[in-house]
Amino acid sequence: MFRVNSLSVALMMSLIGVAALQAPQAKAGWSRVPGGLRLDGEVKAIDFGAFLHHFETAMLEEPRYAPIAIWLAGSGGDEAAAKRIGEIMAVAQDQGVRLAMVMAQGHACDGACSILFALGDEQIASASGTRLISGH
Repeated sequence: MFRVNSLSVALMMSLIGVAALQAPQAKAGWSRVPGGLRLDGEVKAIDFGAFLHHFETAMLEEPRYAPIAIWLAGSGGDEAAAKRIGEIMAVAQDQGVRLAMVMAQGHACDGACSILFALGDEQIASASGTRLISGH
């Protein structure tokens, strides 16, 4: 006779891909991640406050000798907002903060994203990225 316990039920459900057990998707906008911050989705003017909060937090919490990584996991967006963010980054760089712009694996970097990518002291593109910068 076959007995089913909660562990075997959980294992079976995970093997067949039950949606309730799947990992949540990343939310759009800026978020704080180990080593820096991450942008998921387009650059938007409405997200400026979140960028500023996470960027200042990263400058205070990350080691002074290491660059702050800015993961770009999205494409395009508001170019004026990207330039405004770039001005904040430039002020930080003038004060000795180093920035490593990283194009996240599997993402493109167009328009507003390419403005941010170009501002880094270091630019790192994942080998499996779909494309770095494309023209319109």
